Amino acid sequence: MRGFLVLFLVCSSISCSPIWMHFSGVLEEKPGLKVLSIAEKEVLFLPIHHIGKQSYYQEIYRITDSLAGQAYAILYEQVETDLKEAEAFILMAKKFRKLTGSFDAGTGYLDTVNHKIGSMHYNPQYQLMNQPDLVGLGIDTATAIKADLLLEDLILAFEKKNGTIQLDSCDLDTDLQSDYLCNTCNSDLQKDFRKNFILGLRNENLARHIDQSESKKIFVIYGASHFKGLKKELAKLNSAWVELK
Repeated sequence: MRGFLVLFLVCSSISCSPIWMHFSGVLEEKPGLKVLSIAEKEVLFLPIHHIGKQSYYQEIYRITDSLAGQAYAILYEQVETDLKEAEAFILMAKKFRKLTGSFDAGTGYLDTVNHKIGSMHYNPQYQLMNQPDLVGLGIDTATAIKADLLLEDLILAFEKKNGTIQLDSCDLDTDLQSDYLCNTCNSDLQKDFRKNFILGLRNENLARHIDQSESKKIFVIYGASHFKGLKKELAKLNSAWVELK
């Protein structure tokens, strides 16, 4: 896989995009369920891609709807906020943007008009779309469980470890809807935030939800990049967890 990453980096976005499209999973017609098990508890993990084909998301809806009818507890990801004051939320959002370069919630990086993912062009024949909302995925938020952290949880935990995120005048003067042309935090801080907070801290939280759930049948619909870390966190809680092939 490392060799593939090197190949991707040295290729031009146009000539190599078919290779990336193949390995990224965005061209999948159907999602691949993974199964984790311990004693009498079974976890079906659906590693979702945030860009994909319409048929892919239609199949996710079918799976989610079917499992809800089979009495599976459904856990899903969604970073939200409990902040009531707009000013407090905007401050947290701008700190998040300082660490990531964007305050895109994960649905706006696909340009279906110019057929681009970020700066990379893709063939319009793929007919890609952004991940639908929760209803479009078949998730009933009245019964499903949001097994995720708040935006402020992530930022405050990061600042507890690394110190307060300093916003400059460019950060403060650029609203959240405008193109972000300011300087981000250094690469080490960005890497730490993604690895240990966007992924790591949320994986820990998800593992606790699964571990503490009274349900024997659990369906988790979460970003594909979280599965490996989730397995590690579950193993920390109980080494008897296994992945069934």
